[in-house]
Amino acid sequence: MVCTLLLTLCLPLPASAMTHHVHHVSHHTKPKKAAHAAVQPPVLAVVSGSIDAHSLLMPDQPYPLREWDGSINALRNAAVARTAPWLAVMVDDTTLYAACRDGLVQSLPAPNDPQRQNFSPCGIQAGEESLVLAWDRGRLGDSAPNWADFWDIARHPGKRALRLDPRGTLEIALMADGVGPGDVYAVLSSPSGVDRAFRKLDQLRPYLIWWRNPEEATRIMNSGAVLMLSTPFDRLAKLGPRVSFSAQWHQSLRQKLSWAIPRNVSPEQTATIIKMLRDQTPLHDDTQDAPQDGHDLHTLSRSDRFWSMNFDALQKRFQSWLTSTQ
Repeated sequence: MVCTLLLTLCLPLPASAMTHHVHHVSHHTKPKKAAHAAVQPPVLAVVSGSIDAHSLLMPDQPYPLREWDGSINALRNAAVARTAPWLAVMVDDTTLYAACRDGLVQSLPAPNDPQRQNFSPCGIQAGEESLVLAWDRGRLGDSAPNWADFWDIARHPGKRALRLDPRGTLEIALMADGVGPGDVYAVLSSPSGVDRAFRKLDQLRPYLIWWRNPEEATRIMNSGAVLMLSTPFDRLAKLGPRVSFSAQWHQSLRQKLSWAIPRNVSPEQTATIIKMLRDQTPLHDDTQDAPQDGHDLHTLSRSDRFWSMNFDALQKRFQSWLTSTQ
């Protein structure tokens, strides 16, 4: 039986996730009024790691920023809260599609400029982010590996980490198997292409650690648990001073981001936020550290249309593969 290592089962919860109970003690003196929790000002929720990475281009916007983990569950919790914690949230377009379908975010009036029409009626364009191959230079050296090297355990022994999600992971498996970025979705659109991606993952199964959210990718790197991994580029800004991971931009995956407004934001606030988002165009751009010498990096733009149509079926196949023993 081959074991798949899940990092989240062996890492401690952050202190912020622990619940504290406050006990009130009776005194003979005049009783004090119960303290009320301070009301937090509404914020804009942005890509995890983007604040430290300085990858946000947000001129003159007046709202505080808070990073979030990008999960549909976190978005759902924010959208159904009695008081909206987020005025707007920066989200990848595949998650936006699901959130719009499920009514977690608002449908927005069409922009006056047709060129600014978004993939979803619930979104306003917010830039892109990159999923890159990162490697430990302290152990592997300065020569950047590629996805084929990622699979080459004989030459580069050690653990690898990938996102616990078919999105991005299946594309990486096919590129490691020699499929060019421009052909990935044509291959993945056929049953034989899906089988090919999972056969490639079979080869790496004993050496894989999985991360569920960007924070876990950073914790994996800081722990030294892997030699290489896929990671959002912004998470490299969260590494400790003695951690020596670098990013390989060749065949990195680019995914589009959008601003969405949770359904529990008031109409008055919604009108104000839409105007700010469209007038000032706050964007995410993590390519400031990418090679700028004009070399073709053969990046792959993740197809939101492909995943909006195929995610449910491929997620079921992915979960079945994870629990299988062959």
